Amino acid sequence: MAIKLPGLGEDRNIPLLAVTLVAALSVVLAVVNMVTARSNTQLIGEVRERQQTINQGIQLSPLNVQLSQLIGTLASQSGDIDLRAVLERYGVSFGDGQAPPGDGAGATKP
Repeated sequence: MAIKLPGLGEDRNIPLLAVTLVAALSVVLAVVNMVTARSNTQLIGEVRERQQTINQGIQLSPLNVQLSQLIGTLASQSGDIDLRAVLERYGVSFGDGQAPPGDGAGATKP
């Protein structure tokens, strides 16, 4: 069986099987497109959440540095051994002859 297209004449018949296959392929591709779009939307949401976390970390970084410097200064001035141990456990160290964090040349005093 063939489909006759108007204006093409009798010799331009398209087999029904070919038209059916093209239609089925179109439906399959439409479904794949919908699934891919939904997956893409979910991934974009995850990326936005991660970017927000990164941005918040960047904003809090100077505060973390200042807090570390203040705690280091406090530990140095008070001679608190436990506080120095906590600082050293997290990678903040200073020697007895060195200036404690926060007393650097760039620091301003009120």
